[in-house]
Amino acid sequence: MKTIFNTAILTLALALGSFAQQEYQFANTAFNPYLLNPAAGGLTDVAQFDVIARTQWLGYDGAPRTFLVSGSSQLNFSPTGGLSEFNVRDESLFKSPKVTIGKSKHVVGGKMWSDAIGPFSKTSVQLSYAYHIPLSRTLNVGAGLGMGYSHFRLDPSKVVLYQENDPTFNQFLGGTSQQSIFDAQAGLVVYGKNVFLGLSTTQAFKNQVRLNNVALESNFNRHYFIVAKYRIDFNDVLAFEPMMVFKFAQHSPMSVDFGGRFTMNQNLWFGLQYRTNNALVFQFGGNIIKNLYLNYSYEQSVGRIATAGNGSHEIGIGYYLGKNRNVDKELRQNKKEGEIEIKESEKTQLQ
Repeated sequence: MKTIFNTAILTLALALGSFAQQEYQFANTAFNPYLLNPAAGGLTDVAQFDVIARTQWLGYDGAPRTFLVSGSSQLNFSPTGGLSEFNVRDESLFKSPKVTIGKSKHVVGGKMWSDAIGPFSKTSVQLSYAYHIPLSRTLNVGAGLGMGYSHFRLDPSKVVLYQENDPTFNQFLGGTSQQSIFDAQAGLVVYGKNVFLGLSTTQAFKNQVRLNNVALESNFNRHYFIVAKYRIDFNDVLAFEPMMVFKFAQHSPMSVDFGGRFTMNQNLWFGLQYRTNNALVFQFGGNIIKNLYLNYSYEQSVGRIATAGNGSHEIGIGYYLGKNRNVDKELRQNKKEGEIEIKESEKTQLQ
């Protein structure tokens, strides 16, 4: 009995260690770096909100599933800060907002996500703050911190034991096992109108895993991310954005995503990425209507794990929010310009 219980605990510890070393994974992190980096919000002068759902390994019980809601925005603490007008004509296929530099920014944001694999699930809520300042005429630098709460849960009904209804297992872990933790993320960014570099860490407190009163020799290990991308404008219509995302975690091999996407008219895009743990990612999306944008990604395992993975789907819907059109300001400006034209006309007639 004791041997069976120890084997069960060891199996759970190994599985939990594997789970804890895998933070949520999205295909679009290079083009929405706030997902990994609390300093990466507020790059543009509009608020950005996203809802993303991802399902991996279709057809397998206990396959990874992730759902996330996020948002970030600048705060208006100065005449040059805060949000700007955006898509005031409510155009379809509107152009994406441009990165802004050369000014200080106070940025707040938040994320809420649920991540599950097999019997393990994790639900988290996090708030963040970042401060950006000009580094030069062409670059800004920023630092950010995210703090939040996570609830980790083990569902015993999804655990497969060598001996069913094992009384020792039921005594210690038979009920719903759960743990709540307080954790943090931190990040740095350097960016310009065409370039971005971000460094960040998650699960910074490296909390120990405890299920009920059973302490496992596992931790929520720190993860480290480096995101780099650059936009090459071929002309006013076509651009290409190469990117790389490096992912590090203790006791896990480094993973690298690299590839790029083409954008057309700053409102439609399609891309291809390769992940070094044998996966190809196909992606397309666009700005559709009234500040809404849509992104879809399909990930296919290749190589030796191709038979284990049955493809992964990821869909994201986002919304840009800017200031409403300032009609009064436009009327005052038009009136002022009209008065200037009248004065100039009168001077011409006098001459």
